Amino acid sequence: MVVSSRLVIGCSQLQLNQIETTASQNVRNLSYVIQRYWLEQVRACEASGKTVAEYAAEQGFSAQAMYAGKKLLVRKGVLPRTRPIRFQRVQVAGVAVSNEWRIQLPNGVTVSCSGAVDAGPLATVLSTAAALG
Repeated sequence: MVVSSRLVIGCSQLQLNQIETTASQNVRNLSYVIQRYWLEQVRACEASGKTVAEYAAEQGFSAQAMYAGKKLLVRKGVLPRTRPIRFQRVQVAGVAVSNEWRIQLPNGVTVSCSGAVDAGPLATVLSTAAALG
């Protein structure tokens, strides 16, 4: 068998299939190794208590590489999405005639209150409730 950069000469179809299978397995193995490497780096960074930039500099790679590795893990479902959902769909049930109100979030959680509520604490309660379920 003679291998060139463009052609494989003297190989049977079975040999070509075996080469393709081996190459495919090697790509999957490499992908797994890369994911495992970044998962270990992300966990070690979080455990260190350092910023991503500080940790990355100590380890000899850029913060951008660290963020790209974490993004890969999130996209593959290895790590959860860390950004909170910024907006929630709401549906107004009717005109309020009292100081009592109820908000039902898309995840099924209901938040009820009566009286005046400041926007800051309300936003905290709603974001916490949205993260449930």
